[in-house]
Amino acid sequence: MPIKCKERERIVASGHVGVPALPVSAVRGFTCFRCFSPPPGKLYRCLGCKRAGYCSKECQKLDWAYLHKKLCKPLREANQCELDFYQDKRSWEQYSNDQMKIVRQVSAAAGHADAYNIVQGQPYCINCHRSGIQLAQLDIALDACADCRLVSSCNKCQATHPQSVCDAYKAFYNLEQFRISLFEDVGDTSVITCTEPPRTTHKLLKTCSGWYDYYVNISDKGEIRDSITPDFSRLTAATCNLSPEQHEFEERRRMFLIQASDNLTMPLTIVAALEDLSLTTKTSLSIHLLGATGREFLAINTYEEILHLLPALNSLSITAIGPAAWLNNAATSGFQPMGALPCCDTCRAQSRQRSLSSYKGLYHDFASTTSYSLPDLVVAFNSGHVDGDDADTAWRDTIKMIIESGCPALFTTYNAREARSEQALLHLLGARFVVAPEENVWRGMAPQPEFLDREFEMWVQNSWRYIIQGRE
Repeated sequence: MPIKCKERERIVASGHVGVPALPVSAVRGFTCFRCFSPPPGKLYRCLGCKRAGYCSKECQKLDWAYLHKKLCKPLREANQCELDFYQDKRSWEQYSNDQMKIVRQVSAAAGHADAYNIVQGQPYCINCHRSGIQLAQLDIALDACADCRLVSSCNKCQATHPQSVCDAYKAFYNLEQFRISLFEDVGDTSVITCTEPPRTTHKLLKTCSGWYDYYVNISDKGEIRDSITPDFSRLTAATCNLSPEQHEFEERRRMFLIQASDNLTMPLTIVAALEDLSLTTKTSLSIHLLGATGREFLAINTYEEILHLLPALNSLSITAIGPAAWLNNAATSGFQPMGALPCCDTCRAQSRQRSLSSYKGLYHDFASTTSYSLPDLVVAFNSGHVDGDDADTAWRDTIKMIIESGCPALFTTYNAREARSEQALLHLLGARFVVAPEENVWRGMAPQPEFLDREFEMWVQNSWRYIIQGRE
């Protein structure tokens, strides 16, 4: 029985932990909105919004009390917009544009990420691009793929999708289910795993071909050599002779390491940048983490991997800055002074230390305070400083300030298109590129579906990267 998922708000209230987001499998009508489990029979549908589905009346009542009573009305309004936009057949571009309008409306009305995800991730026919809400109004069934469960076609179109798309969605679905089971097991989805013990010599990440090479030859996961394929897509043939229990263990380890990469992508991308900038022999480092959200704070213990990979480093100071930054004193804005973070026994014995401070606000505003000092490296993960909704209001002055400071700055993006857009703007502003936009070797391995940009596209964390420093 998925107790923790059913009561996830209570668990979050007890402390900062990672919780599973509303699964795409729930949004697309396969699992329960409250406990995230497949139903024993048909889902109980909310009679108001007709989007939320539950495995039991108990889950439906619980979800209404915790969340759905806030979302139901905005979702009903979104449904009316769906009907207003109805066409017998739409192109993907038409569907996407319509959905963007609805998503903005429901996000503003509901004020909760789940409402955004319910609308943007909704089931639709991949041929005529009519949504499940529109088709239900016409009593036309929308049938999910029996294999991947997440791609659908109406029974009028009976369209098929490429095997590569089906495989990608199956991999995503399996990882989504793993995160849910992990939360049930340990009460957290934020996977933290660092190299133990810390390395005594620095082995360059640039000598590695990717995650498998890192886990086996730099970190401490050499035991996966005979059980997981180098691309992490499956277990090796050698595992066929294992007992069912051992096979399940190896499969969960594979999933665990894929999920771990979603956090490790941050410290490893930073270490790779420090190698590019010849900063790996410094004994102390100050890093400013821009646009910091709950994601960075939940994964902050993973940043100890920077200490574990760089033997010369004794002190790592991180300042997390952004409108969504966390402050321990519950203030709505301002600066949280530097505080010590826990280190492993080996690092403590060597008097190595980590510390964290935070500023709730914009970086160029922080730079005007007495708490600011020039760091060794500025980092902005997936900032969207050109294409994001807050590009002009939050980022433009910050980017100019970073360029003028002469401080090296590492940026990542979700895809090549974003990286090229940011490169074009930075060229106009006269920035000097130390590393031109390129695919990031240390991008995360956990895929996420892209719902409104390109159909069937998957994205991962920190897919592309580049480094700038000062002016040309």
